Amino acid sequence: MANLEKSCCWHFAEQAGGREDGPNNPMDGNFKKTPYASLIRESIQNSLDAALDDNQPVQVNFEIGRIRANEYERFFELKGHIQGCIDHYPSNDDAKETYNPMIEYLTSMERFDNLYYIKVSDFNTKGMNYKNRTQSDYTSEPFYAFVRAAGVSSKNDSSAGGSFGFGKAAYFYISPLRTILVSTKTQYGTHFFEGVASLCTHRFMNDGKKYVAVGYYDNNDGEPITKYDDIPEKFKRDETGTDIFIMGLKLSKDKEEANGEKTAIYKEMIEAVLRNFWLAIEFGKLEVKVEDTIINKENLPTIMEEYFPDKEDTKRRERQYNPRPYWEAVHNKECDRNHVYIEKTYPKLGLVKFYGLKVRGAQDKILYMRRLHMLVKARRTQSANGIYGLFLCDNKFGNKILRNTENPAHNEWAAGNWQIDGKKAKDGIDAIEEVDRFIIDVLEEIFAGREKNVQQIQGLEEFLYIPTEPTEDDDLDNDSLTGEPVDESDDGNSMSTELSDPIHTPIEGKTELGKVLISDTSAYIQRDEHGNVLSGHGIRKRRNQGGGGTGTRNIDGRYKSEDKGVNGEVLHEIPVTYRSFAQKINDRVFHTLVIHSEYEVEKGRIDLMVGGEQSDDVINIEYCSKGDVRDNTISNLTISKGKNLLTIRFADNMKHAVKLDAYESK
Repeated sequence: MANLEKSCCWHFAEQAGGREDGPNNPMDGNFKKTPYASLIRESIQNSLDAALDDNQPVQVNFEIGRIRANEYERFFELKGHIQGCIDHYPSNDDAKETYNPMIEYLTSMERFDNLYYIKVSDFNTKGMNYKNRTQSDYTSEPFYAFVRAAGVSSKNDSSAGGSFGFGKAAYFYISPLRTILVSTKTQYGTHFFEGVASLCTHRFMNDGKKYVAVGYYDNNDGEPITKYDDIPEKFKRDETGTDIFIMGLKLSKDKEEANGEKTAIYKEMIEAVLRNFWLAIEFGKLEVKVEDTIINKENLPTIMEEYFPDKEDTKRRERQYNPRPYWEAVHNKECDRNHVYIEKTYPKLGLVKFYGLKVRGAQDKILYMRRLHMLVKARRTQSANGIYGLFLCDNKFGNKILRNTENPAHNEWAAGNWQIDGKKAKDGIDAIEEVDRFIIDVLEEIFAGREKNVQQIQGLEEFLYIPTEPTEDDDLDNDSLTGEPVDESDDGNSMSTELSDPIHTPIEGKTELGKVLISDTSAYIQRDEHGNVLSGHGIRKRRNQGGGGTGTRNIDGRYKSEDKGVNGEVLHEIPVTYRSFAQKINDRVFHTLVIHSEYEVEKGRIDLMVGGEQSDDVINIEYCSKGDVRDNTISNLTISKGKNLLTIRFADNMKHAVKLDAYESK
């Protein structure tokens, strides 16, 4: 029999001491719920990051292949190392749970059985270059970062999707053997091949030695194969780009059942491509082939309608969302009055764009993407203006800032993800504020003819209720009212709520309950030189579960120590969420403010305003249960992290929809 394996075998270095790696992999949790969707996101993202010719689409192919067990006998020696993992951790339940199924899987295979794999191939990419360890800059090369290192990224381009080096875990998680093979041809014409298995510290064949967790499959003494002729024929790469073989796909031995299982896998992959990369395909930056199904710019409308026949997105969870209406907003940009397009320029983000499709009765949802044209997050609102929207920042400078605010899973923008010297980067805070500001401005512009005093923004929210009794609010601690995700799942892929609902009608059974009144947040608060309110009101920021930012910012340092104004202070805006309730006690109307803060504030100040028919009004406060009262301001206020309650009585003894600005005196 021909040596198809080209004498490749496994190389695990002896554990020389130091830290041992256990059977748990903390990165697995990121991919557990949606393994194939995670593979699609990570692999296509990597390929887009390595585009060779930006004027041509990157092509990524997914297919299921197989090798015969008796033709790669040295490969199957991996079984001994897997058994060694259990031998080294004999009392560890995680080790048994992880490695026993691998042993059973390999033991069940006969000599002529097939070992299936998923092959991911890309084209119009640079390939993965490699340098040996004698060269000083070898750690900057992509083959090293992907195959021979953990937590290392070789991506320096600010437009890159991944920058943490953790995405490769998606490949290993799908493999029942935690094993992949990588074959690449670089733009320089060089070839590299090596397999890698990620196990744990283990023993082998009772030789009395311990071995490291990661081993390599090659015929070059544990180093990547660099000669084309030495690479096993099955895994040779002839075109520039990279092939990744995810080894050990579990399929039925019954041919008909196996075909059904493959069809289900392909369907899940295609849906994941459409959910995450429809914009890259629409813009001609990407083509994807899943088995025999080709998805490109020309046939995207047909494929989209086939896999997502519904025209509206009614799914609550992000991983299940329907991309069709958002794609339609871009594909048919400005074709009629229901297809809207708005762009604006901001100091930090530069040019940002909004594509929208107005659909009567739709619950507003917005997708967020940057230069890679891959879905970052999808945010559901509780409002029903009737729009599906896409926020896009694909200019070079804004993209770089947003990339810095992205988390390792690449599904969130948050100022807290970008820290400098232990503090949130100011550019990140400002950029997240600009994202929120743009969405507010866009919705106000699109729906300018509707009631402007009921625009509620969650993440910038103010929850305003006027029931007769606070105890009648049976949802006081409902997460959706405090800005938490409405349908959070344990894998973090739920659709969280960012823009919330203007309620136009009374809630049934509570006739005294007024509207959820969120006033127009189009203008920042303006004050004269004494600190007195002129008009408008400020924007409140809070931590947003699916993105967005929080932080204090310098409001004004011009206050004077005189009777007409606030004492000389520099005030920093404090992000809070709140609701207000009004109740009548002995013919006096008291308002209860429920304030939720992310911060401990020793010397706080809040300015209260009330919603009038035409504009916001300033009404003096007669009493407050905490702090010092003057006009419409409560100062010297201690605010605890979490929930705070204030009881307030206005001078006019009327029920009001209350709005506040919260500050901290410095």
